[in-house]
Amino acid sequence: MNAGNQMNSASELKREADRLATLFSYQALEKAPEDAFSRITRLVADIFSAPVASISLVDADSEWFKSSVGFSTLRADRRVSICARSIDSGEPMVVEDASADPRFLNNPLVSGDPAIRFYAGAPLIAPNGTILGGLWIADTSPRFRITKNQMNQLKSLADIVMSEMELSREIGLRELAQRNAAIARSNLDLTLALSDIASFRIDLESGLIEWGGAYMKIWGPDAGEAASEVESALERVHPEDRDSVRAAMSAAADDNEKFEARFRIVLPSGEIRWIEGYGDYLESNGRPTLTGINKDITHSVDQEEQLKLHTRELHHRLRNLFATLQSIMTLTKGSATSIDDYIERIHSRLNALNRAQQILLDTNFVTGSFVALIRDLCNTYPRISWSGPEIILPENAMVSISLVLNELSTNAAKYGALTNEAGRVKIDWHIETAEEGPDMVILTWSERDGPALEAAPGAAGFGSSLIDHSITRNLRGEIKREWNRDGLQCSIVFPAPEEQELG
Repeated sequence: MNAGNQMNSASELKREADRLATLFSYQALEKAPEDAFSRITRLVADIFSAPVASISLVDADSEWFKSSVGFSTLRADRRVSICARSIDSGEPMVVEDASADPRFLNNPLVSGDPAIRFYAGAPLIAPNGTILGGLWIADTSPRFRITKNQMNQLKSLADIVMSEMELSREIGLRELAQRNAAIARSNLDLTLALSDIASFRIDLESGLIEWGGAYMKIWGPDAGEAASEVESALERVHPEDRDSVRAAMSAAADDNEKFEARFRIVLPSGEIRWIEGYGDYLESNGRPTLTGINKDITHSVDQEEQLKLHTRELHHRLRNLFATLQSIMTLTKGSATSIDDYIERIHSRLNALNRAQQILLDTNFVTGSFVALIRDLCNTYPRISWSGPEIILPENAMVSISLVLNELSTNAAKYGALTNEAGRVKIDWHIETAEEGPDMVILTWSERDGPALEAAPGAAGFGSSLIDHSITRNLRGEIKREWNRDGLQCSIVFPAPEEQELG
């Protein structure tokens, strides 16, 4: 086979594939006989006084008789089909005597029932120029004359058949589109419902609202009736937000802009919810329409408010922290004996602040665990032991008690029980219930086996002043010290927080 024949063969295969694709797009082969086709076939048989007539469609292997008069066969092999000859030529075809034509001697409609002799057919031509089959008439006797006018009539009737097929396909496509649209709408409603999103479609002339998705979950279980119109839905919008919602709807309709609104609704139960709405203006069947979605953002708004509260609280805490730092640095400078002494004292007190702040950050910025504070202190000073219940302290109390314990631990490490290997410190505390007034935290600091004390220390330094100030001013408590020969015994009493968890 030369190159020219190969190209022709490929072109013919492509043309036939396109023809079959066009034929199958009408879905005519799968359909039951149609009344419109039957009426046309009978009309053609009457006009031409023909005992045999058919509307035939030709696929890759067969000729299908979609409507016929004069025989009952449903299909024939394409290889012996008379109608199939029009596929290649694209022209009307007339056979005066098929029994004398060697091309059709083996056609079962010629050799058998109904014994066709005369044949005249016009091709069924799709709008894209593809030939799908033919409308043809036949006689059991040869005919040796058919006029040009008669052939034009046959072609016109073939065009009518093609128009019916086009109409049938268009109807089928519309029905399919409607089914797909219904499925898509159902899937969309399901998706929106699962996503807790409501869809709305508002006829701006009638004010009627068509809801979908999770509208009952957002607007209330009675929303289908109670919010079926714009005015009734606006009655559910918070009075302070109604004007802004109306303005957003008007802007979307007048300026062809997006509808965007954030507003509150008040449910019959009194519950207030925050709603976010988005939508578009469009013309639907000639009617002005606003369509879009609503989402319940109450949780997000609450989180935003919580974030603002935490931010304000953090800002307040930072101001307090910087004030505390400034005070510590100034007073430490005044009491330090050298640069090294100053650095050591600052470092220790900053560690105490950091210890308290870290525990606060690990919880909620506002309160912290007293047990966690003690454990952290014991990591620095392993010879300190403790016992007592959990107490949840507010931020100012956490910072104050951390500074107090740090000063006591630093003094014990420099001058008291922690200066030698045998020395120990025990921290005990409990909560004492009061019949009147607040419950009190009773904390005891006990040193033992330290260096023998001949007398109590002399004038108090900044560390002692810091302890007294933290307990009496910040914790609103009291402190008592006893300088025993074995070491310092210290009792601290301050009001227990009103809200706490006991371990």
